[in-house]
Amino acid sequence: MENKALVEFLGDKEFRNSEFVAGIVANLVLLYIINSVMNWDISFIADSFRDLIPLFNAVIGANLAANACFLIYRRQWFWTFMQIILSALGYLMVSSLYSVFPFTFRNIYVFYSVRFALLVAMVVLAVAVFLHGLKFVLKFVLKIDLE
Repeated sequence: MENKALVEFLGDKEFRNSEFVAGIVANLVLLYIINSVMNWDISFIADSFRDLIPLFNAVIGANLAANACFLIYRRQWFWTFMQIILSALGYLMVSSLYSVFPFTFRNIYVFYSVRFALLVAMVVLAVAVFLHGLKFVLKFVLKIDLE
């Protein structure tokens, strides 16, 4: 019974073209928004947001490249390894957003809610890096197969 969770954890991902195409489309939309938001004159976006745009572009570019690669090259080890990298980049992006915090919310509750949400996102991404790394080591380095 205790091996059921481990078998599920080490199980293979079922690849679907639609999720990779949706990822590409979503990242292209996000890329447009990130690079255009400073022109929209949104009251709560501070000028310090400009400092984060190159980092956002790099992380979004990595996600675009990974999704394009997943459409062509479908190996479990590659997908798991890329999830480690993408989660680590996501953590870097969210922690930079938390550090710079380029927002000027007037409502204190909104201010602290957004800060708290960023902290939660950092914890989730750190756990994702750990779990994908653990899966990679167990399944592809140590070659543990419970099926």
